[in-house]
Amino acid sequence: MTHFFSLFVFQFTRALPLFLLIVLGYALLRSGKFSRAASAAIASFALNFALTSMLFRIMSKAFREGLNTDFTLLVAYFGSAAIVFLACTIVLAKALRLERAEKAIFGVGTVFSNAGLLGLPLAYAMLGEEYITPVATILSVNALTLWTMASIGVELSMQTGAFTLKSLGHSMLAVVKNPLIISIFAGALWGLTKIPMPFAIDEPMRMLGNSATPLCLVAVGMGLAEYGISENFLKGCILSACKLALFPFAVFCAASLLGLGRVETVACTFIAGLPVGVNVYLMTRQFNCAQGLVANAMLISTLVSSVTVPLLLTLLETTAGA
Repeated sequence: MTHFFSLFVFQFTRALPLFLLIVLGYALLRSGKFSRAASAAIASFALNFALTSMLFRIMSKAFREGLNTDFTLLVAYFGSAAIVFLACTIVLAKALRLERAEKAIFGVGTVFSNAGLLGLPLAYAMLGEEYITPVATILSVNALTLWTMASIGVELSMQTGAFTLKSLGHSMLAVVKNPLIISIFAGALWGLTKIPMPFAIDEPMRMLGNSATPLCLVAVGMGLAEYGISENFLKGCILSACKLALFPFAVFCAASLLGLGRVETVACTFIAGLPVGVNVYLMTRQFNCAQGLVANAMLISTLVSSVTVPLLLTLLETTAGA
């Protein structure tokens, strides 16, 4: 027990500076020192330049040296996501008496992590570079898979007709245009050529990549400050509990049953244990439902994850050998 507590204190201490950057971003926007336009500019720079530079360099290095990732992790992660999504949509959302379209949004909120702005920087800072490749593998298909899942769920719940190839095409196009996805595949393709990146290009990308973690975390805090706490607080807490506890538990069980390696098990469980992603809020805007519920869940789950993420890593270290 003493060893477990010591590990938790170590993980919490390591995570605290990262979450303090989120608090800083939240405070800056709430204080009026920065406008929403400034917040959007910081987030845009972090996503389009800093994070993409980091991803490109890591993926190109991984593929140049020979990628050794078990793609069974996608089965473990998204198979668990489908099970948790269905369980929460059919059983839990019904018990909470949510409206028809809200059920699908609630369900996808329990499995859609903030993997881009939050997951990649935290994984890089708390786990290390060797974990970025499996994290990026999940990220490369995460948005398409879960947006499609949400769209099908809303279509069926609203009973407006079958899910069309046109709507699937729109989802795929949005994913293909995502700068993070572009950088993942561009880095992989460059790595396959086995050609080293020229120093004059690689060094600016390295410096940009080093700024990704602080910029992304400040941007997350600023984004959360725009939403605030509204009604449906209890339902937001329940959604957050499913996201931070039920989903990572399901992913860990699936990874263990499928015999994934240590790195893949830790990476996919870590991503599953992150707070609700901003994409879920974008879904509420698109489908015009559950906006207050999801905004609450984003804020609550991010706040609580400052404790649950270090706790999860402590549990993983004692079980999977993180």
